[in-house]
Amino acid sequence: MENTKKRLVTVLVILFLFISVVGLFFLPFIGNLQSPEFRDEFSSWITSLGIAGIIVFLGIQLFQNMTALIPIGGPLQVIAGAAYGLWGGFAILMASYIVSTLIIFFLIRRFGSSIIIRLFGADVINNLEFMKNEKNTSFVIFILFFIPGLPKDAMTYIAATTKIPLAQFLPLAVIARFPAMFSGALMGDAAMQGNWILFAAIFGFTGLAGILGIQFRSRIMKYLSSRV
Repeated sequence: MENTKKRLVTVLVILFLFISVVGLFFLPFIGNLQSPEFRDEFSSWITSLGIAGIIVFLGIQLFQNMTALIPIGGPLQVIAGAAYGLWGGFAILMASYIVSTLIIFFLIRRFGSSIIIRLFGADVINNLEFMKNEKNTSFVIFILFFIPGLPKDAMTYIAATTKIPLAQFLPLAVIARFPAMFSGALMGDAAMQGNWILFAAIFGFTGLAGILGIQFRSRIMKYLSSRV
């Protein structure tokens, strides 16, 4: 009972922090997108930035992927879709993820794993230790990256400490993260098109999936650890 209460409190705190971040930085932007005039102005501004805008956004997304210090990965995906359209935004998101993964694998396999504890703490690392077991590694990695609400930033670092080849890990992670990145870019594109029904439907579905992922995180981890 005590563990259940602690887990519930943790979920509520995470939800509160997420809602606060979204409310402060994201909802005003989405609210402004309801205005056709603002959408035109935003589109014109993005176009005026040219390649520089793409480079800056890539850098921000790359930094977020590698450090998790910006707790707005989801909103950034939506903004990418709003700024560059469905496929343009998705391409930027996927490119930033691939580049960040390459950098993480290089750093960890070249300089060691001490940086992981500094970034994410010992508790997170200990909970993901089972990833280092070579049995069913591909299956476990795919599920971990596919289910919303799990610590994907830390998982990339842990994967780099295993024996899994980068050429094997990268396709698994890319395929598993495809739905989240695609849905985020689609939400942004829908907002720019004024299709708020589609926006709300995707937001509701992904939000529910994320809440369920957080709520059942410990059970998922326990199940996956039993498979290795």
